[in-house]
Amino acid sequence: MSEFGTYHLADNPTVYQPVRQNNFRFIVSGLDNLLRVGEDPESTTSYITNAQEVLDFSVVSFNPPHFSQGEIEVKRGNSTVYYASTPTFSDNQLVINDFVGADGKSVLLAWQSLSYNVIDDTIPSSDKYKVDATVLEYLPDNTLVRYWDLKGCWVKGISEVEWNNESSGKKTVTATIRFDRAIPHLPD
Repeated sequence: MSEFGTYHLADNPTVYQPVRQNNFRFIVSGLDNLLRVGEDPESTTSYITNAQEVLDFSVVSFNPPHFSQGEIEVKRGNSTVYYASTPTFSDNQLVINDFVGADGKSVLLAWQSLSYNVIDDTIPSSDKYKVDATVLEYLPDNTLVRYWDLKGCWVKGISEVEWNNESSGKKTVTATIRFDRAIPHLPD
């Protein structure tokens, strides 16, 4: 039997099951009763009560959370040695489908408005806009592979695909999600 072909993979299907890129969820905590941007705060219909559900079912893509580390450089004579320095977690792109009825775009705009009020030009305390999220990675049969707890998430920026009179493609909205750290976990 050849060790260079795929026979070993085929003979060990429980070990070499590929993880697919389309089996994941992005779950956000703490987005209860978001006020839609530009709406009357006195009206109960101005609030989004299912923001987590809307984002969960609208997500197209999200970059897996990772960090990079700075370095401390020490030179002596003609040599250099390097030591690990402070980690920096990436800001990640959350892309959602822009469904009319679900209105994920309004969810993202309302979440972003928690960190900056464009009307009175103020930035509130971080406890008003930072929330936690969980990213879960699955196999196609819903077996959990791994997950990350994202701490201190907020919407750093929003962009959309351009409007184009010569295209009938679906519209997506992208939110740049900044977070303080991502804690990886394996299932129990």
